[in-house]
Amino acid sequence: MARGLLLCMALFTGQAAAGEFVGKVVKVQDGDTLTVLVDRKQVRVRLVDIDAPERKQPFGTRSRQSLSEICGGKTAQIDDRGKDRYGRTLGRVSCAGVDANAE
Repeated sequence: MARGLLLCMALFTGQAAAGEFVGKVVKVQDGDTLTVLVDRKQVRVRLVDIDAPERKQPFGTRSRQSLSEICGGKTAQIDDRGKDRYGRTLGRVSCAGVDANAE
């Protein structure tokens, strides 16, 4: 009974499992950073294990467009890997079954 209650509470709060959460992508800043809405709170997520050009660098606009095509406006599942020095959540991101980090 207690386990079922914990599972229901986790789903209600947007938590899929320990270290994971789900939310709607509301903004794509660049090719490796996006903002996810979780329980009416915006969470900035930096995709781990990749580096994409910044918007003003060569191919920066295309990189942002690519991540936007994969995740923009979609529900994202994030495997939380901690925080970076700017306070962003570091994570592996999956949108509609597509591993955005791998793409």
